[in-house]
Amino acid sequence: MKRLLVVPLLGIVLILSGCTLWGNNNSDTPAFQPVQDTDLVAQSYTAAEALLTQVPWLGEQRQPLLTGTFVNINDLRGSSGLGRMVAEQISSRFTQEGFTVIEMRLRQNVFIQETQGEFVLSREVRDLSRTHNVGAVIAGTYAVGRRNVYVNARLVRAADNLVLASYDYMIPLGPDTRALLEG
Repeated sequence: MKRLLVVPLLGIVLILSGCTLWGNNNSDTPAFQPVQDTDLVAQSYTAAEALLTQVPWLGEQRQPLLTGTFVNINDLRGSSGLGRMVAEQISSRFTQEGFTVIEMRLRQNVFIQETQGEFVLSREVRDLSRTHNVGAVIAGTYAVGRRNVYVNARLVRAADNLVLASYDYMIPLGPDTRALLEG
């Protein structure tokens, strides 16, 4: 009689131990594999192309664009090497597509300021855009997660802050991306 109970019990133990070895593929459990970097240039170029496809008339008019540093969503006055590099690469892609891109990095405090929970382009950006007949401003934010950096790139009409195009994407938080965020 005891043998009859031992065999099914042994079978249940083996099945349960197999489930713990192979069945625990829960995405919430921490992974031990390091996150690999992605091709940041390719992702930035894809973002620029996605923005451009949303506003084909902008390409036809070929009005100049302004570009500003992408800022940390949790600190709108702060950025990082990553925010500056993504802005540079998106700007570069627009230049390759034949746009005139005006460098704003030569000026200070011209990107965005926070006012009552909404983002408003600064007066200097508006003045600069009128002077150069700018069609839009390339703007963006990023947020750092545990395994990814979440980026939002936008084309904003400087005259009235209307968002003309927007594109969201993720950058894996690999060693190069971490270095750009820290430096």
